[in-house]
Amino acid sequence: MVTTKLFDGKVTKAQAAVVGAWYLNLAAVLVVWATTSADLLSAGNLGSIALAFGRLFGLLAATFALTQFLLMGRVAWIEKPFGLDHLASYHRFNGYAAIGFILIHAPFVVLGYALMANVNYFTQYKEVILNYEDVIPAAIAVVLFLTVVAASIYIVRKHLKFETWYYVHLLVYAAIVLAFSHQLAVGGSFQGHPLARMYWLAVYIFVAANVLFWRFGLPTINLLRFKFKVSRVVSETPTTSSLYISGKNLNNWPAKPGKYVLVRFLAKGFIFQEHPFSLSAVPNSDYFRLTIRNSGDYTSKIPQVKPGTPVLVSGPFGRFTSDVALTNKRLFVAGGVGITPLRTLLQEALAAKNDCILLYGNRNLDDVIFKNELATFINKGLKLIPVFSEAPNNFKGESGYINGDRIKRLVPDFAKRDIYICGPQPMMDSVITDLRKTSLLPEQLHYERFALHN
Repeated sequence: MVTTKLFDGKVTKAQAAVVGAWYLNLAAVLVVWATTSADLLSAGNLGSIALAFGRLFGLLAATFALTQFLLMGRVAWIEKPFGLDHLASYHRFNGYAAIGFILIHAPFVVLGYALMANVNYFTQYKEVILNYEDVIPAAIAVVLFLTVVAASIYIVRKHLKFETWYYVHLLVYAAIVLAFSHQLAVGGSFQGHPLARMYWLAVYIFVAANVLFWRFGLPTINLLRFKFKVSRVVSETPTTSSLYISGKNLNNWPAKPGKYVLVRFLAKGFIFQEHPFSLSAVPNSDYFRLTIRNSGDYTSKIPQVKPGTPVLVSGPFGRFTSDVALTNKRLFVAGGVGITPLRTLLQEALAAKNDCILLYGNRNLDDVIFKNELATFINKGLKLIPVFSEAPNNFKGESGYINGDRIKRLVPDFAKRDIYICGPQPMMDSVITDLRKTSLLPEQLHYERFALHN
């Protein structure tokens, strides 16, 4: 699988600002540690040094754990520069860093106390567990963190449902609350250091406020403001349906072609599930559209959603837009239902008189979505190249699968175009890997992955 990196080309000013703010906080944490542990560091004995570094690892564990909340809290000032899929990818790396510091924090603290008291490590460990304030809650927090990590790895490897991953991650909220009480109660960096204590409290409040507003507050506000509801459900193919979501004053809703949303239908059988779907038509003042393929238990029920159903909408999200384009020439590479975000980008690009080519891969003609709309786009200048893995009889076009070699042959000037790719993971991995080996600039290659827990 092609890895999604935090940065996909040149670092933008907005990205640099976010990363800079994170490092500034990290520097502040190090200053807190250095000033509050100065006596331990200057003592010069192994026990005091071990204790000092145990405190440092505790501060870093909390810093990386809080970063996890910001990465996946749908915080707009972080999401917009990077894209939610890039943040989700980095979230995994950051999570391993957090759990690493969590695991080494306690052993170093216990070792420090044991050496300073000249007692056996396990004797000191028992003393800490039984007699130190709020250590039991901290131990429970460690177990919860480890449970989340182990369960997440299992869920991803077994390709289990997004809801399973989501509900397991709710344990992190309990873990961070337990850890916070432990830090303020017995954390050596905060005992007798009111400024450090105030700063640490401010960091927690800042993270909590961002997550509560962006993750929970704003979707609720938007539901009340825009009155999102399903207006109609239309069958596009035997396995694909489009939902038209209407609302009030949608001209004020900040949606753009190429973006996606996370939706929760407030109806029986749907209310406890939230899923990401791309906008499949350029939003207007009356509605936006989501086109969804039947690919599992949840999506198979989409045609049953009744008109009038309220919809809780998070987003729009993503950087898969014309804003990142470097040229006025576009190559769109779609596989199956991956046409959905590309269809909105096509509409926008053709309206701007951009040179547009679409390579559209499907199993057969029956699987092609938006036949009539694509025919309209052809009349507006789109060059459409269909590719079928099970080509119809007497079909004289492209058969097989889309890959780098096919792109080079069919679109000789591909390196002079911005290339937008969306489709099944194997197709995307193949095409991206092949194109990265060419003269194409990284900034000309645009893609997003919408399975946030993979």
